[in-house]
Amino acid sequence: MKYFKQYALMAAMVAGVAMSSNAAASNAYEGYQLYNTYCIFCHGADGKGDGPLANKLGKKKPANLTDASRMRKRTDKDLFQIIQGTADHAKINGKMPRWGLAIPGPQINSLVSYVRMLHDSKEDVIGNPEAGRKIYENTCSACHGVNGKGDGIMTNVLPMEPADHTDAAKMAKLSNSKLLNVITNGTRGPKSFMPGYKGSLSRDEINSLVGYIRLLSY
Repeated sequence: MKYFKQYALMAAMVAGVAMSSNAAASNAYEGYQLYNTYCIFCHGADGKGDGPLANKLGKKKPANLTDASRMRKRTDKDLFQIIQGTADHAKINGKMPRWGLAIPGPQINSLVSYVRMLHDSKEDVIGNPEAGRKIYENTCSACHGVNGKGDGIMTNVLPMEPADHTDAAKMAKLSNSKLLNVITNGTRGPKSFMPGYKGSLSRDEINSLVGYIRLLSY
């Protein structure tokens, strides 16, 4: 436990500046960043409990956060307390760090949002969402809004209704391949203002954009 306390405090100092600038981002986006700072070493890049430290933890392996049948039995409060370190550790993995020593409550809530996505979403977070956020701000926010709610400044001057990327129910129906196609080729129709970005954005950039958009609905 001493090792994890030292690691937690060190990671907090490394990530503190980046985490303080995400007021406009979704909870899951901040959770994604936090996860890749604190959690990836045990739970793995995909959340399956196979991180590089997993085999060093003895018989009690890190939880598979993609196991929906197990994870859905826990409430958001349960997950918050497990991450914070205020849950009964005898009933869970006793080697789970007490991240409340390094992470404040609002950021733990963001981690809960991302953990929920890991077992609820049928689609992976592809590309590099951090790069995708910058592209979104520069390319998409004028129509879709800074927070992705479909309320960008262009809606004041054109009769458009951009997609609300924070609408979880609608976004769950859109596969990554569908989003890739729409961004690449645009949409057609007299009421459609969605352009295609083939030629102006690379395939990697579009993948990263889809990865960021996927996080906006959680």
